[in-house]
Amino acid sequence: MKILVIGAGPVGATFALLAAKSGLNVSMLEAREGPSRESRTLALSHGSREVLERAGAWSQTLHATEIHTIHTSQKGGFGRTEISREDGGVPALGYVLTYADLQTVLDEQLVNANILVERGATVSAITETGEGAIVTYSRLGADQNTNHETEYRAAADIVVMADGGANLGKVPAIVVSEKDYGQSALLGHINTDTEHQNRAFERFTGDGPAALLPKHGAREFSMVWIAKPAHIEQLKVLDDACFCAAFQEHFGYRAGKFLSVTQRRSYPLKLRTVSSPVAGHIAVIGNAAQALHPVAGQGFNLGLRDAMALVKSLAKTNENVTTRLANYAQSRSRDVDRSVGFTDFLVSAFSNDHAATRIPRGVGLAAVDMLPFARKALAKRMLFGAPR
Repeated sequence: MKILVIGAGPVGATFALLAAKSGLNVSMLEAREGPSRESRTLALSHGSREVLERAGAWSQTLHATEIHTIHTSQKGGFGRTEISREDGGVPALGYVLTYADLQTVLDEQLVNANILVERGATVSAITETGEGAIVTYSRLGADQNTNHETEYRAAADIVVMADGGANLGKVPAIVVSEKDYGQSALLGHINTDTEHQNRAFERFTGDGPAALLPKHGAREFSMVWIAKPAHIEQLKVLDDACFCAAFQEHFGYRAGKFLSVTQRRSYPLKLRTVSSPVAGHIAVIGNAAQALHPVAGQGFNLGLRDAMALVKSLAKTNENVTTRLANYAQSRSRDVDRSVGFTDFLVSAFSNDHAATRIPRGVGLAAVDMLPFARKALAKRMLFGAPR
């Protein structure tokens, strides 16, 4: 059985490494030609660390910062919740690292595992054949002439789309649904006068959530500020001092005084889901299958669970391909539906400043904080996803 993966980003690469370790024949197509220069921050749950460890991709070179506690509060109202690693029964609730560092380790492991990755590949068509699929793609300079694109066709028993959704339109059987939240996320790195002590913060405001994730430096955080797009554009052009003052007023002083900010950038927020993660001999995983709002940090972790589950289903050699893919789709439905629903609920329930909603929100936050079983249940859900 031949498996062709479109997209060698973190989820696609993790799937390929796990598949190879399970004895599956896997190769990859990737549009990126060289090393990743993506600077955005990833927040991995402890469950995601376990997946990466199985793939052989957990390394000291990731420079991962542990999250020991997560402090959640709301602006303009009472109530807060603090979940600790003790609640989850794990050494760390999560880990903060950069996308590029993770991609570098994964790229190295793909080479070590002798997994073929054709880089600089642009997919133009994906065609079902009844017994598999054919992927048509081109590569610039593949015939030693750097000014000419050569077209190729690759046949596979199974095609795995892990490309962030770039090629979903080439599979008519998969219907894409989108929900525009009318918000943008402003990302950056911010330094404070207080050591973070491995604590992450999430603060719900009427504009949307804001979050701080501890970074490698003792007083450094990765920040997310969510608000309406027009407001985010205004914030992006403020000088550093004015921006720090604005974020201080918005977030408060729980993480200390904000001293400087770098690498500000933004992107619009939408919920994107697919009608099915399987269509014929094509499987969709990661951000290609679902793109979530960053509140609660579920999206990337959900994608790694997709990768792990798909490998488990495909490794069952006593079943035919159709059955294996159907089992994968069934195995992911509960976790995906609950993660999407939970994230979407948080956005709608906490992205307003109505007095009538601040009180029940505060009661809910305080109740979770006061009840050990509630903290443990929430921690387990964050770490490992919804149980089947």
